[in-house]
Amino acid sequence: MDTRRLTDYLRRKMPQARELGVTDLKRISGGSSRETYSFDLEWSEDGERHSRPLIGRRDPTGGLLKTEREREFRVLDAMFRAGIKVPEPLFLELDPSVMDRPFFIMHRASGRVSMGAFPAEEPAELRQRVADDFLNELIRIQSLDWRALGLDFLGVPENLDAPARIQAAHWSEIYERDRMGEHYPVLDAAFAWLKANPVVADRITVVHGDYRSGNYLYDESGIVAMLDWEMTHLGDPMEDLGWASMLFWGRGELAAGLMEREAFYRLYEEKSATRIDRRRLFFYQVLGNAKMAVICLTGMCDFTQGRTSDAVMPFLQVLLPALLEDLANQLELV
Repeated sequence: MDTRRLTDYLRRKMPQARELGVTDLKRISGGSSRETYSFDLEWSEDGERHSRPLIGRRDPTGGLLKTEREREFRVLDAMFRAGIKVPEPLFLELDPSVMDRPFFIMHRASGRVSMGAFPAEEPAELRQRVADDFLNELIRIQSLDWRALGLDFLGVPENLDAPARIQAAHWSEIYERDRMGEHYPVLDAAFAWLKANPVVADRITVVHGDYRSGNYLYDESGIVAMLDWEMTHLGDPMEDLGWASMLFWGRGELAAGLMEREAFYRLYEEKSATRIDRRRLFFYQVLGNAKMAVICLTGMCDFTQGRTSDAVMPFLQVLLPALLEDLANQLELV
């Protein structure tokens, strides 16, 4: 993205604005499945001066995920309308000639990010507040009337058997596509196990698909916004809970990097008034480790084949051993 073209675009989208200008445009880290840019917008309207912090999310030339920007924008819009804590989506542009590749623009929420375990220097009461919000938002997402929100376009599973089969097959196909001829016996065993041990959902809900530490902003009040909705689909509510509580995101005993794992599960059950099906939870934790390993392989593949020059991609290979070790332990392969 560049300032001139972005300014011209926003002038077209906001014809009522006068003296419109884009300042402090810069690419920011994170969001490896999109190029993410931060900038400020200033303009005059009805005799008053306005400013707004914004984020631009543009498709990369390659990266960790192959997802549709229109899909993510529509999900964000639905979540915002439903009152979920997300940044307000503003403009979607699918014409690649405008900024080389499709992009969308949303409000830039304030707050801090926690990439792994919640920062030790933060007060214990804030950690608990964030943990409460983390589960509260997850349960709210799982309680949404997705039909009323117009989210049928995400693909409605034909029955309660389908979500596990669909997700396992989806990530298995990507694995076969992006492993570049390499053999990963643990991943082969994991996908074989997933195929042989499908689980049955108790209901169909919105699944964020990447609900974890690192994908929310927080401040002293708790969670401000949940981020990165590009993998959202309809499926089993245990999928997000299994993904969030994987060892990979918090190592040791901290689920989601926030609280002891069994306490995390008890708090979810208390807040949702739903008993966790441990068999389904385990299935989605296995799937989660296999999925994250495949996401790493996709990034490595795109870097090797020249579709991206993002310097993060080669380092994804460093993450694979931990994921494969977790899978081996889960499936008792060691």
